[in-house]
Amino acid sequence: MRRTWGRAVRTAGLAVIAGVVVTGCAAQSSIVPAHVDTPVVVIETASFGEAEIVGHIYGNALTRQGWRVEPRPQSGTQAEAVEAVTTGEATFTVGFTGELLTMFDPGSQAVAAEDVYPAVMAALPEGVTAADPAPAQDAPAYAVTRHTSETYGLRTMSDLDGRCGEFTLGARQEMLEDTELSAAVGRTYNCAFVNRVPLGPNPRVVFEALRAGQIGVGLVRSADPVLHPEDMVVLDDDDNAIRAQNIVPVFRKGSLSEDQLALVNRVSGELTTDDVRDLLLGIEFGTASPVSLADYWLDEHGY
Repeated sequence: MRRTWGRAVRTAGLAVIAGVVVTGCAAQSSIVPAHVDTPVVVIETASFGEAEIVGHIYGNALTRQGWRVEPRPQSGTQAEAVEAVTTGEATFTVGFTGELLTMFDPGSQAVAAEDVYPAVMAALPEGVTAADPAPAQDAPAYAVTRHTSETYGLRTMSDLDGRCGEFTLGARQEMLEDTELSAAVGRTYNCAFVNRVPLGPNPRVVFEALRAGQIGVGLVRSADPVLHPEDMVVLDDDDNAIRAQNIVPVFRKGSLSEDQLALVNRVSGELTTDDVRDLLLGIEFGTASPVSLADYWLDEHGY
C-alpha cells in the first residue's frame, strides 16, 4: 500500500492552497442532481491520499455537472479498489498504468508511457476498461541535490552509467527492496548502488539526508510533495528503465455515458504531476481535506 501523505508545491502555490481550501468550497450535498434518471457512479478509491484526492476530482467534476456520484474513499489497497470495479461492486476507481499492467499482465515488457497504456487496455479483465491516462505520474524517481548535479554532471540516469558505486543511495525500505526496479536500472544504466541506506517512511527524510550529504542519490516517487525544482534535480530516465505510472480512471464498460466519459477524459488531460504534488501538500501539512483540495483544483481549472 502507498503512503497516506502527498507530494510538492511551489511556495506560492502552497500559500494559495492553504488560504483557499480552508475557507471551504461548494459542498457536494449542496448540488441537486440534474440527471436523476441516470445510474449512480460509485467511485471507490484506495486508502492513500493521492487516490482519494484524485477520485474526488473526478467525482466532484461529475457532481458539478448534475450527475449522481457516491464516493467510497479509503476502501483498502489499490488491488482491492480495482477488484471492486472488476466484480461490479463499484463503477469507477483511480489506478496507475504500470501497476495495473503488473497486476493483469505481469510478463509484459512495456515500459514507456506510450506502450504501457495500450498494454493495460489489452490486459484489463472482461467488463472493465479505462479512460484516457493523465499526464500525472507517480513513478519511482532518482534525485540529487542541485550541487551534486552540477559537481558530478548528473542530469539524466545515463550520466550515472558505471558510476553508481560512487554514491550512497537512500530511500524508504520498501523502495530499496524493489528488486524489479533495481534490476531494470542496473541493466539499462550499468548501475549498481553498493551502499544503500534505508530511511524513514516520510519522503521528506530522504531530501533532508540529501541536503545533509548523508546520501548522494535519493530514490523517491515522482509525485512526492517535497520535490522542489530550485533545490533538487530529478534525473531523467532517458532510456526508459522505469515503467510509466500514469494516473488513469478505471471503470465498468457501459457504466459511463458519452458525456460523462468526455468529462472524465477532459479532467485527465489537465491533471499533471505538479498538480498532484501541490494538492498533496495540503494532506501532508493537514491544512485541507481531500474534498476541499479536489474542489480547489476544479475551481482553478474552470469546472
